[in-house]
Amino acid sequence: MLPISCCRWPGALHRFVRHLKSPLQASLRFCSSQSNPTHRMTRSEQSTRADPYLLKAVQGRSKKPSSPGERSNRRFGEDSWFISSTPTAEVMGVADGVGGWRDMGVDPGRFAKELMACCSKQAEHNVGFDGRNPRDLLIAGYQELTDRHQPIVGSSTACLATLHRRDCTLYTANLGDSGFLVIRNGRVLHRSEEQTHGFNTPYQLTVAPEHTKDSVYSDRPEMAVVSRLPLQPGDLVVLATDGLFDNLPEGMLLEMLQKLEGVREERDLQAGALRVVEKARQLSLNASFKSPFAMKARAHNVSYPGGGKPDDITLILASVLIPSDSGR
Repeated sequence: MLPISCCRWPGALHRFVRHLKSPLQASLRFCSSQSNPTHRMTRSEQSTRADPYLLKAVQGRSKKPSSPGERSNRRFGEDSWFISSTPTAEVMGVADGVGGWRDMGVDPGRFAKELMACCSKQAEHNVGFDGRNPRDLLIAGYQELTDRHQPIVGSSTACLATLHRRDCTLYTANLGDSGFLVIRNGRVLHRSEEQTHGFNTPYQLTVAPEHTKDSVYSDRPEMAVVSRLPLQPGDLVVLATDGLFDNLPEGMLLEMLQKLEGVREERDLQAGALRVVEKARQLSLNASFKSPFAMKARAHNVSYPGGGKPDDITLILASVLIPSDSGR
């Protein structure tokens, strides 16, 4: 597909987008890319049984120029992520820090990163966790974060997806406007729905200073929408923050991923995920492109100049595989 020409946005437009996504209720006034090694189970883990597993690739781009250590820090701007494998489950998560906290001198990405780190820790250290209730994982991770003597202040969306290996079933818990979709035979088998208080004001988990608690949104992890979906070898799972979904139409995403169903090579999955992220990044800077975000703004009668939405982008792309298929 030919690249779409893009132009840089005026500074005023950047500020417009920045203020749209705010933790404050007042916001309802509607006011690099280096490739990342994919992650999969070790061969010793796989050889213990022939249960399905996920071949995973993580890619992302920050809205602003990124630091060299950003990827190893599990952050892309204000987004964060984690991936984990246990003997019974594959676990993935993405979180998008709510940017309005910048106006209060708070790094929005730090809260998102700590939330994902707590969820990852709960998955790996809880011997009873088998992937069948990711909402409980989100509840436990958020509880660990809030129980700290000096909790990290901020807000974040969260989307967790887990594969219970024994029955090859995907379980998800989504709160806010990050999300996931499952692709089979070139079609979307299932897609998550956004949870929002209003246009571009997502449900969010929050830890707020006492004096601001009455002026910020603070949703409960129990409010996360859960789903259960049997998977088949070759299915693709796309887990991403809204920076991807707000800029890349579903049809274009399907076209870009059509050759990756059933892929077994890490480098192929990695390259495919990178192409998707780069296309979303390109479209986010195109002021004339009719993006999904621009169409949502129109549907909500929100004045928006049109074009893409400059934002951080995080993508976890996973392919369902069975070890015995490869002769291991």
